[in-house]
Amino acid sequence: MSVELKPIDDAWLNLDGVDTKNIINPMELINFNGEDGHYRLTWLMTRPEYFSFICKYVFNVNLLPSQSLFLCEMWNRKFPMLIASRGFGKSFILSLYAMIRALLLPERKVVVVGAAFRQSKVLFEYMETIWNNAPILRSMCDANSGPRRDVDRCVMRINKSRVTCLPLGDGQKIRGQRANDILGDEFASIPREIFETVVAGFAAVSSDPIANVKKIAAKKKAKELGIEIEDNADAIIEKKDNQIILSGTAYYDFNHFSEYWKKWKSIINSQGKKSRLREIFGEDPPKDFNWKDYSIIRVPYELLPEGFMDASQVARSKATVHAGIYQMEFGACFTRDSQGFFKRSLIESCVVEERYTEKTPIKNRQGEEINFQAQLIGDKDKKYIYGVDPASEVDNLSIVVLEANADHRRIVHCWNWRRSYS
Repeated sequence: MSVELKPIDDAWLNLDGVDTKNIINPMELINFNGEDGHYRLTWLMTRPEYFSFICKYVFNVNLLPSQSLFLCEMWNRKFPMLIASRGFGKSFILSLYAMIRALLLPERKVVVVGAAFRQSKVLFEYMETIWNNAPILRSMCDANSGPRRDVDRCVMRINKSRVTCLPLGDGQKIRGQRANDILGDEFASIPREIFETVVAGFAAVSSDPIANVKKIAAKKKAKELGIEIEDNADAIIEKKDNQIILSGTAYYDFNHFSEYWKKWKSIINSQGKKSRLREIFGEDPPKDFNWKDYSIIRVPYELLPEGFMDASQVARSKATVHAGIYQMEFGACFTRDSQGFFKRSLIESCVVEERYTEKTPIKNRQGEEINFQAQLIGDKDKKYIYGVDPASEVDNLSIVVLEANADHRRIVHCWNWRRSYS
């Protein structure tokens, strides 16, 4: 009877049509009665293609086959990108991946950033849950391991490795941080300038710079002498390169997340051909550039296993929200624009970009500084336009004052009021 029930119990693995007789079970190849049986088992757990094994028995987390593949793909690439449907569990997968990274790679430094500290804390709370529900993991770690919450950061320590969840802010308070791996969640909301000038610099230094210098110099010298040096496959896991992972729900096409996605896609489609890479970079690619370091994992709602999400809730969203928003939230597609009276692209173009500060103000065509400040009194030499929304019963009565200049218009005052009933 148990043999007959096995196909039913394993139906969630979607193995229909797969010749399971030819699938190798690595556990059958391990001689547990031998002296090195436990070493072989430990080695097997560290293989990315068997991460579902370590997740189940060490982290006490069951994964879908697709999620196991995502972990394997992220492990094998330096610059993976994860774009998935809302509700897929991107933050959870990133949290689990960060803990795997910290456990398997000695003295690893992993940094998690989001647009706000709240987003970083979401990942940290997942890590806390995993830690509290994984007794075997806790038994493998020393007394200093575990979650720690501070005012300006949250840290998960796993032996000599640590995962640090940081508040992004304007980037000034986290400058100088160093990391081997950077996880950027909800990347569309992370300011591009702060990410490139501050966060990406965390991983600019090699995980072991001295050892890396020696290794490259030895390879060059060996090549000059006509000697081939092979990397020790068993030691690769200890010498994993630095990594940056970008993750999030798709957003509008004019957002920087879409630009990164397009660049990643062009690099992957180039297949390493120099002519195509020249079109992308406008010149020859950097010396050590490898197109195989880049990867895109895109998971729309339609590819999720049935039952993973509440189908009725997704159907309601598809029936009520705009098609573009649905494609962003559940289709993992970047939408060109909104369909409102004021299009999102128009609103974005009217917003002062964050790179403009008091030190680098905006200037008009005549080179005069443009200061966007609220005003209580107008200038008699300028023209003003009043925009009035008279609603006050079910919405706010709003008045917006625009100042019309020769080469631009600016909002100088906003006021709203709503009638209250006793």
